[in-house]
Amino acid sequence: MRGARFRVPGGAVSLRLRKATESQEFAYDAFLSYSHAWDKDIAKAFQHVLQGFDRPWYRPRSLKLFRDETNLAASPHLWREIERGLSGSRWLVMMASPAAAESTWVRQEISWWLTHRSADTLLVGWTDGTLVWDPEQSEFDWTRTDALPHEEMARAFAQEPRWVDLRWLRSPEQAGSDPRLIECAAEFVAPLTGRSKDELIGAHVRRRRRTRHVVQATVAVLTALLLLAVAGGITAYQQRNNARAQTLVAQSRQLVAEASSIRDSQPDLARQLLVEAYRLAPTAEAAGALVESHSMPRVVQGHGPVQAAAYSSRGLLAVADDRVRLLDPANETEPVVVDSGKGSVTAVGFSPDGQELALGKGDGTVRLLDVTDSGRARTLNASSVTALHRKISGLVFMSEGRLVAMTHKGGAVLDVLDPTRPRTVQALPGAPVAASPRGGVIVTEEKYGTLRLWTVSGLARLRRAATLSAPPGDRGTPQRVAFSPDGQMIAVAGEDSRVRLWDVAEPARPVGRPELFTQSRTGVYSVAFSPDGTTLATGDSDGVVSLWDVSDPLRPRSGARLGGLATSVTSLSFSPDGRTVVAAEGEDTESGTVCLWSVTDSERTSAFATVPSEGLFPPAFSPNSRLLAAGGEPTTLWRVDDGRGPRLAATLESFYNSGQAVAFGSDRHTLFSGLPVKAWDTSDPAHPRDLSPATVRTSGVEGVRVNPVLPLLVVARRPREAVQLWDVGDRERPALLGTLAGAVPDRQALAFSPDGELLVAPTRDGAVRLWRVARHGQPMAVGDIPESGGKPTSLAFIAHRRTLLVGDESGTITAWDVTHPDRPVRKGTSTRHTDSVVGLAVHPSGELAATAGLDGRILLWDVSDPSHPVEVTSLTAGGRFRYAAVGFSPDGRMLAVSSDAGTRLWTVDPTAILGSLCALSPRITPDQWQQYLPERPYDPPCA
Repeated sequence: MRGARFRVPGGAVSLRLRKATESQEFAYDAFLSYSHAWDKDIAKAFQHVLQGFDRPWYRPRSLKLFRDETNLAASPHLWREIERGLSGSRWLVMMASPAAAESTWVRQEISWWLTHRSADTLLVGWTDGTLVWDPEQSEFDWTRTDALPHEEMARAFAQEPRWVDLRWLRSPEQAGSDPRLIECAAEFVAPLTGRSKDELIGAHVRRRRRTRHVVQATVAVLTALLLLAVAGGITAYQQRNNARAQTLVAQSRQLVAEASSIRDSQPDLARQLLVEAYRLAPTAEAAGALVESHSMPRVVQGHGPVQAAAYSSRGLLAVADDRVRLLDPANETEPVVVDSGKGSVTAVGFSPDGQELALGKGDGTVRLLDVTDSGRARTLNASSVTALHRKISGLVFMSEGRLVAMTHKGGAVLDVLDPTRPRTVQALPGAPVAASPRGGVIVTEEKYGTLRLWTVSGLARLRRAATLSAPPGDRGTPQRVAFSPDGQMIAVAGEDSRVRLWDVAEPARPVGRPELFTQSRTGVYSVAFSPDGTTLATGDSDGVVSLWDVSDPLRPRSGARLGGLATSVTSLSFSPDGRTVVAAEGEDTESGTVCLWSVTDSERTSAFATVPSEGLFPPAFSPNSRLLAAGGEPTTLWRVDDGRGPRLAATLESFYNSGQAVAFGSDRHTLFSGLPVKAWDTSDPAHPRDLSPATVRTSGVEGVRVNPVLPLLVVARRPREAVQLWDVGDRERPALLGTLAGAVPDRQALAFSPDGELLVAPTRDGAVRLWRVARHGQPMAVGDIPESGGKPTSLAFIAHRRTLLVGDESGTITAWDVTHPDRPVRKGTSTRHTDSVVGLAVHPSGELAATAGLDGRILLWDVSDPSHPVEVTSLTAGGRFRYAAVGFSPDGRMLAVSSDAGTRLWTVDPTAILGSLCALSPRITPDQWQQYLPERPYDPPCA
């Protein structure tokens, strides 16, 4: 190339130089001479390139070069150090430029080299200026050359010297990227190493390629190791998180188990543990325990010993301890103090209409309060009437304005027709122990073991009716005798742990009924009948309340045993609807306790309400979850949106005397039923409007399902009758579209897919058939799900997906993926019922399902993973219910279960349940936290 001219010296000269250099030891391969003002950065970069040329990757450098900035030590004798470097170098490399030609140091270095060494060992790198060789004169043309010092280098060369054109190299960055540098570097390295340029370039390229391969292999290995390390780290991180999650799950399950073990003895603490368990991990066990938490007793802590507690017919509970408080157990509100007499009230009683409250005091006086407005109770009688001169132990309102006041040694009848001026009209013989609110009968204890029945006429005309033998007990102990609400039966309890039932429909001729044998160790202290008279509650000395089914007095049956009190149960009463039983512990405790249990008949229940309806038809919620339609005789509408429990809104016409199935349309207000299909507008729930008055129904239906997208309705009649598909786009004139060939009707064995495109129903051959439906066309069969464990009996789609749950007669539920209706795929299965699954519904979230079996059990399932349905809990429903049907409210708050015993409602919204649990229980204490969660810092869940 023109700018990189080079003439190889003669062989004799090369041989002479090689012998001279071989005979001397040099510290450096070359000395770099350059202008600091012009070539400082270039010299530094060029030094790096030369030292790395053809260098193995494991060696720091291939050539050792002297450059003043890198090799000079701090010394006052600068030239001496430079001279030492020159004398220790085999070659001199000069960076030629006008600035270098004028540099004193460069000229001095050139002069020293040409004096002490041969010009044949001087190499020139041309970086700037002009450099011209005159071949005729065998000399540089100094008239045009300005890159070399004239005086020092004139006549220094007998022939043209070696130089390399480096003028293109003006930035250090080019030293690492410009391919021209390899050839230029080889021009210098060749004479320094005594090798040919071609050999050097070839070796350099091969070594660089080899190094690149080594580096690439090394990088690949390191990358693989890094990926392995990262994968290992991620795996370790996931394992750590999994371990933590498993620990939280284990702790959550442990807390659920602990809460279950203390749910009666320490219900407040149990509630706190359940909240923390769900906060740690919302496991199936925790979710099930939340739904079941309503069955735990509610505790009202007394301010001192509890003297008495009683329910009013309006649902208010009066508790007398060192004050008298009124509270509404249906709402989580603060109780209202209506008397703060500091322990003077010893008995309480409500009038039949619940508007008056009688307070009996320790000095024998009686005070009457108007509690029509429980928040503003007012005293009716200006001065208390003195009924007796002893502590009043019981108060009972009778008919015709009479109030019976009882003590341990006597009693009196008060006239309270004018509650502002009550007066005593009759002292009672013996010690009264019970009075019938309706029957006009009073029971007194004449002597130890003898009870006498008195009939009362007028205000206080007493007449002896009969004498009964009472069980052993303390003389005159009140509330060990209780009348049924109709006054036709009494229950008599004693310290022999037995309860005797007497039919006193004819007070003069009482008839004994079977005895109840309790499990009490020292006797029964209190008894009470439910408002309908079918359930009897007994409270014993162990703090246990036992429930008895006495609907058939000739064959009474034992029911639930309710624990929660620490000492004797001395006061018992039922709420007006009979769904709550209240018990207060004895008067001798320092701080009494009142417990309230939710019950259904003689069993405990976790349902928060019961709708009195007859019939076995599926419950139907309106799309806005404000109304519940209970199909029975008749069909009834209930408001369920105000938090106060179900309230009857209206009654609808029914075709069958055994009831009918109903379903709400997707427009929130339309209710459908019957064949031909009829519709009602329920915009005003209290006054439903018949939208199709001209339609005369000829048949009722067992099942009704509304399409969630299209205005379609499917109805199922009696067995062996066709299942029909209706177009209800015109609510006033529904039109029959067609029938489902081969479909077998059943109450909860019809279902539309969430997208509204598919309809499923069981067939006579035991399969589940899928039909494709459209607004204006016949249903078209598109696939079958074969019978697996048994004939299908109930069907429901999981929300937001095409996954179908099938309940069958073997008690199994199976999940099927019907994304492709002609190729259903079985996902998972589970068998927990011992008989047919007759009821099936899926929560709007698609994560929870409910089933009802002929075995009488109601089960909740976690179906978030349809491949593995997991039982969450078996609901405490107050007994077993065969042929029950189930349904969730569209807002996901409630589960309704209908049976021949009515429609029960459960709260299934975890947020609402957690809020209720926190509101009903005091915060967990640090000591309690340390006992149950010793490894976790104190962090109360309801803070």
